[in-house]
Order: sequence, then structure tokens, then C-alpha cells
Amino acid sequence: MFDKYPEISTTVFNKVYIECYARAAFHSELEGELKKTRACKNLSEVHLKKILSDEHWNYSRTWGFPSDDQITELVKEIRDDIRILNENPSMKDAEIRVLDRMVKTIKNIEIVSIILAFLIPERYCIIAPPPEHLIGFRRNSIKVETLLRYFSDLRLLAEHYNMGVFEIEKALWTIHQLRYKIPYFDKALAEELWENYLIEPKILGLRVKNLLNELWGDSIDDDFKSKILKEKDPGLALILAMRYLESNMWKLVRKTVDKDRLENLESSAKEGNILTKLMVAADTEPVIRTRVDRIRRKRNLAMHPTQNNAVKISSIDVEEAIELNKLLT
Repeated sequence: MFDKYPEISTTVFNKVYIECYARAAFHSELEGELKKTRACKNLSEVHLKKILSDEHWNYSRTWGFPSDDQITELVKEIRDDIRILNENPSMKDAEIRVLDRMVKTIKNIEIVSIILAFLIPERYCIIAPPPEHLIGFRRNSIKVETLLRYFSDLRLLAEHYNMGVFEIEKALWTIHQLRYKIPYFDKALAEELWENYLIEPKILGLRVKNLLNELWGDSIDDDFKSKILKEKDPGLALILAMRYLESNMWKLVRKTVDKDRLENLESSAKEGNILTKLMVAADTEPVIRTRVDRIRRKRNLAMHPTQNNAVKISSIDVEEAIELNKLLT
């Protein structure tokens, strides 16, 4: 939905922020200043104090200030790994070290997320109740694990919409505020955004994942989730079942094709119809391929519902997707 409303994280966010806090938020100016002073390459106490102040936004209304000793220690602890993360965002070891050291020094995961959001907004964002509520996110007692799960969820949305993670979080915050805190501000916009939020497949997927993970743990796969949901919400169940099928196809293809062909498949993943390409690469039987293509088209209707969609999705379609998963694994 965010591609339909690109202004949610910018102009609308700023208007809503002023309505909520009676002042503007100069997030982009702060991000620009941090880039200009090369904060990620040579992090200093000055940089952190700029982020954790009221100079560019309404920080003190919600969060407390770390002590000077904590800031001094934190800069010393994370400077090198922040540089590594900025240059190589996929460095998981560096990310875990940064989060672990920040949590041990600052203790407060919200403040940890704030610092990372402004330093590397493409990869990090603020953890706060409004966006957590909209994706059904639940914290646990392990602080670093909580942050890793939260960033992972928001990155899924950011990657899908080709946005920064901090941008996605601001968009979710804006929708939440318009719905719950200031519904009087722009009733028409609030209702329009909320209706789109309720049917957004990627967000629905996250909400279901987080709900089921809370009930039964992280080990539940999309196949089991689709079985649970097939009667209540066959459209969402079909999306989950087909996501599981696509994941299985990737596993199969990675075992069978050479490196060059695999790289070509990975580079074409965003061009559309990747499932058909995977079936060709895996030399799937034509009869099964035809069945998968038919269900894939229904999956697409579930992901992009419109009033003109004449074909209804039923639990029978979900059952066929589940059956295809069994045949292909």
C-alpha cells in the first residue's frame, strides 16, 4: 500500500507529528547532518548527543537521556562496528556485536533503536508501540533478540516497497496516530489508509506470523499457518501456502542448478513470475507446473484484491496449494 501513498512517511508524517507534538520533526535534516559529518565513519559523542536531544525532534517527551559516561563508553564500544555495518550491512556478526554492546551500555532498547535509526535509516528504525501494534509484534525478555526480530519484520516491508526501514516505520506510526490518537485530524485520509492497511498482504502476513509465533513459537512454517487459516481467511492462507511453496522451490533449485544459473535466477527474482522460472529450472513435471500456475494466479488475486476480481478464493484452493507443497518436497 505504501507505493500508493508515498507521502505517508514524509509530508503526511510531518503534519501528523506537528498535530501530536505541537512542533515539527526535522528528521531528514538530522539524517543529512549526520551523513555530512560522516558520523558512521567516525562516530563521536557529539553525534549521539545531537540524536538524543530536542534540537531536531521531540525526543525528551518520550525518552530519557543517557549519562555522559554512558555516551562516552558507547562511542568507544561501537565506533568500529558502526563503520563496518554502514559499509557492509549484511555483516550479521557486526550487527549482533553492536546491538549487544549498546544494550549492555544503554539498557533501553528504544534508545538503542533511535541511535541506529538516524545513523543508518536504510536498515534500522525506532521500536515503539504504534508500529509494533500495526504488525502484531511482541517483545520478549531477550533484548537483542527482540531488536533483531523487529528490524527483520520492518526490513521485509522496506524491501518489498523499495523504501528505507526508517521510512516504513514512520509510515506505520502515521497510520496508527491517524487511527487512534488524532482521528479528527483528517477523517477521510485516516479511513482510506486504515482500509488499505487491513487488506495489505505483506502486513497481514507479518501479523499472522507474529501472532502464531507468540502462541506456538518461531518453528511454525507458512505451510502450517495456511492450514490453520484456510477456513477463516482463505486468501491469506493461500498467500502463506504459496510463499512456503516458493521457499521450497528455491531450496530445490539451489541444490540442482549451477552457480551462474542460480545467480541469474536471483537477479531476476523481482521481475515477476519467479515461481514459473524456478519450476523450469527444477525441471518440474508439466502437469504439476500447470497446477502451480493456476494457483499462482489465484494467489496474485489474493495479494492484489480489487472490486473487479471475479474469482473467489476458497479453502479448496488452499488445500491444493498444500498438496502441491507435498508433491514438490
